[in-house]
Amino acid sequence: MATDLRNFLATQIGDGPFRPYLAISREADALTAYFEPDADYSERLTDHVTLYRSIESKEIVGCRIKGISGILEDLPNFLQVEHQGAKLSMVFWSFRGGVDDENLRDAFRQLAKAAGDMSLQTA
Repeated sequence: MATDLRNFLATQIGDGPFRPYLAISREADALTAYFEPDADYSERLTDHVTLYRSIESKEIVGCRIKGISGILEDLPNFLQVEHQGAKLSMVFWSFRGGVDDENLRDAFRQLAKAAGDMSLQTA
């Protein structure tokens, strides 16, 4: 998987324009997604979700979700979606409901908005 990810990232960094992407690591049981190519810093929201924010603008440019296999396994129990039709923004819904802090709830809302229509289907 590490070799596949390195090869995938190498194609992203090429001469062409940046394309949003996500990678799921079975070994780490984590999903990493980038929406923008900005240099970033991390901001941990919970034990499971870390935001990546642009150093320049502070906008969300990506994220990492730990424990993704359990979330994906449970997703069909809560949302009826076609196979491979789940969107990344749906995953954040599962975290938002368990958060009492309004700032964290807003961060999850912003993260879902930044994820937009990015599909969980990997290429």
